[in-house]
Amino acid sequence: LRMDITNFCQQEGESLYEVWERFRELQRRCPHHGFSDWFIVQTFYNGLNFTTKTQVDAVTGGVLMGKSAVQTHELIEEMAAKSEFLNKKCR
Repeated sequence: LRMDITNFCQQEGESLYEVWERFRELQRRCPHHGFSDWFIVQTFYNGLNFTTKTQVDAVTGGVLMGKSAVQTHELIEEMAAKSEFLNKKCR
């Protein structure tokens, strides 16, 4: 499971909410992975596809990776929740 975390990539057609939930599930399944909070956030961000990464950068003014791991985690959590809300509203 540690390799699944380190090699994490967004799958085609996954929304930000879906990819965030899948990444969090990997962490729940491997709670003693030993990775730092910052490494976890960076791994998630690096695993996003170009479109999603661009959207995240736009929302955060391009400074996501310049924030603390806690701030970054909170921002991603908020963006993912809004993504899920918009997806449900548009269905």
